[in-house]
Amino acid sequence: MIALRIVAWLLIALAALAAGRDALVWLESGGYDPIPLGQVWANVHIDSLQLVEPALVRHVHPFLWEWIAFPLLQSSAALVAAVTGGLLAILVPKPKRRRRSGEWR
Repeated sequence: MIALRIVAWLLIALAALAAGRDALVWLESGGYDPIPLGQVWANVHIDSLQLVEPALVRHVHPFLWEWIAFPLLQSSAALVAAVTGGLLAILVPKPKRRRRSGEWR
């Protein structure tokens, strides 16, 4: 569970970075042009991005690509990361604190 909480906070931090990038582009150009998640993924590793569509269409279902994955890839990277990280942070329970032995109540 602690690993999922770490992933949640990393996603929130990445959302903040993407939002900061979007804000800088907005200040420089005067127009709001958020970076899509698909472009971020292509900048990181384009080969894996190119394998996602055929894998989903052939091995899972074309509906998953057409109605879920493709629209997500066109969405703002900051928005997708913030929503995913926020949901993970809310849904994953916090770890319980353990008392040290010999501790007074």
